Amino acid sequence: MSENNHIILEEQGLRDGFQTLSKNVPTAMKLAYIDRLVDAGLKRIQIASFVHPKLVPQMADAEAVCQQVDKKEGVVYSGLVLNLKGVVRGINTGLDHLACSISASNTHSQKNARLTLDEAKTAFKEMVKLSQENKIAVRGGIQCAFGCRYEGSIDPNHVLDMVDHHLDAGIDELALADSTGMGNPKQLGELMSKVVEKAGDTPVILHLHNTENKGYANLVAALQAGVKIFDTAFGGLGGCPFIKNATGNIATEDTAHLLHQMGYETGINLSQIASISQEMDTFLGYKLPGQLYSLINDENIVLN
Repeated sequence: MSENNHIILEEQGLRDGFQTLSKNVPTAMKLAYIDRLVDAGLKRIQIASFVHPKLVPQMADAEAVCQQVDKKEGVVYSGLVLNLKGVVRGINTGLDHLACSISASNTHSQKNARLTLDEAKTAFKEMVKLSQENKIAVRGGIQCAFGCRYEGSIDPNHVLDMVDHHLDAGIDELALADSTGMGNPKQLGELMSKVVEKAGDTPVILHLHNTENKGYANLVAALQAGVKIFDTAFGGLGGCPFIKNATGNIATEDTAHLLHQMGYETGINLSQIASISQEMDTFLGYKLPGQLYSLINDENIVLN
């Protein structure tokens, strides 16, 4: 497998995908899906977020999921944390990878983490320090990096300042998120080129939402800018409880199919991912945002 042609997808369905669902997904079902995602070729899975269960009820079993998951060698199992309490909870579950994330938007930061941007930046460095003191790798995230539903445009220079802030904190990986789906390919390409250059040897991850139907175009622009790791969610599930009209991530199977057609390798079995999405469609009782899972499951349709 050529390293230059290999693109890594991190599965976010268990966390971002489930967090806004009104129908509770049982712990046993989550654990079974994690195993099946690994069997389908996913090497990175965000399995939970350590947030207050009253605010995000679907994550009330975060500890149970993290402690009961059957960890396979070579797979990164991570949890999202927004504050020091979340880091402590993550440490106590035995995870060795945490995504510490804050917002580029002051308004979203206060809604999502109950912290002003300045407070969040200070807390972020404490989160990274505590995680690494406990030998936990840290993915440092910047939410709403390409636009905010409350504040509108986000100054790219502000985002780059936050990139410097995160790198100075000693993170192991850097992740930018188009949490609102407001970004466009020109904007993504220009900013991510600068981010990749700044990051140097620090891996850069991009988290894309398809709210305005630009997620896949943004993916291509980011590929051209040098990004090699992307967040996706099976079936295109996802959305933030604290963003107006938030919708799902780019779909894992749709993204992998697009990448395969473009000559990239992901190591992901499309049919196995599609079967999970179809089951979730049936479980929830409605069509998921992703397009490909229903095509793959139709024996009369041929895909290139």
